[in-house]
Amino acid sequence: MKKVLSAIGVAALVATAFVVAPAQAATKLKIAHIPKLGTIGYFQAAQVGVERACKELKATCAYKGPTEITAAAQVKEINAAVQAGYNVLIIAANDKDALVPALKAAMKKKVTVVTYDSDVAPAGRSVFINQASSEGIGQALAKSASDLAGGTGDIAILSTTPDATNQNVWIDFMKKELAAKYPNVKVVATAYGLDKPEESTTETQGLIQKYPTIKAIVAPTSVGIVAAAKYVSGSASKGKVFVTGLGLPNDMKTYIKDGSGAQASLWDVENFGYVAVQVANSIRNGKQKVTVGSVVKSGKTDKGLKSRTVTQGAVGNEIILGPATVFTKANVDGFNF
Repeated sequence: MKKVLSAIGVAALVATAFVVAPAQAATKLKIAHIPKLGTIGYFQAAQVGVERACKELKATCAYKGPTEITAAAQVKEINAAVQAGYNVLIIAANDKDALVPALKAAMKKKVTVVTYDSDVAPAGRSVFINQASSEGIGQALAKSASDLAGGTGDIAILSTTPDATNQNVWIDFMKKELAAKYPNVKVVATAYGLDKPEESTTETQGLIQKYPTIKAIVAPTSVGIVAAAKYVSGSASKGKVFVTGLGLPNDMKTYIKDGSGAQASLWDVENFGYVAVQVANSIRNGKQKVTVGSVVKSGKTDKGLKSRTVTQGAVGNEIILGPATVFTKANVDGFNF
């Protein structure tokens, strides 16, 4: 009888042990989204996706867009977010290297860092969420520029800042593609509009005046492409100089449809922000590996792929959002972001 009671007692202790040692609960996410510049519609669209993911995960999220498009302004936001107790940072970087010390300091404090849109050096984050393959974007820009130039002639580039990681990578791939497949199309100049409408307009005007032979302006920036298209649409260059690049459909709709001959392509920006948050949650609460070859499952309301494989990108490990969409007269009214 004593043995029976003893066995019962041991069983009770074991059961109690299981009761008092449940599986570790998921960390409550407090997410700071720090884009390049807070006032850009592109990043505001991404914030809609961030908020959708936060609602789904019952997380707290805040939009911490800097008022200046500089690395220093982002570092200030990063440090403030860490001090305020945010445990996830979603970053679109203004500089590949300048943010790394602040991000490494954040990671030492157990903050999860995921970059999207524009990367930093791998030491400053867990993984980069890329729009599409950088090579694929460069190839698409090259083909569009060649098509608009009629396969021959001069073109110019209107970028954001000289240090913008993603723009520089895309431009490099575009130039390689031009040299390999469209050797009669020549890049004669690159200008920088600093992702500000006024500066981008001035630079567009300057390119057209200084290089009267250019047939197309390639703007791989959502601010630059609108400024360039708007200027061309209202000038004597309409129908002579064509604008292409990466832009939001709502921003470019007028210039796609008004006879300017503008083109634009982009990915689902709203879903971009959503995926960045879901990946950060998978890393933090799902112990997800993000080494090359790892497969990351998508969130419940992901508008794109069901899963994504971590690949080797231009800078380090990255996850591709999905293919880009070309916005034309035929389809642009079907998009609302």
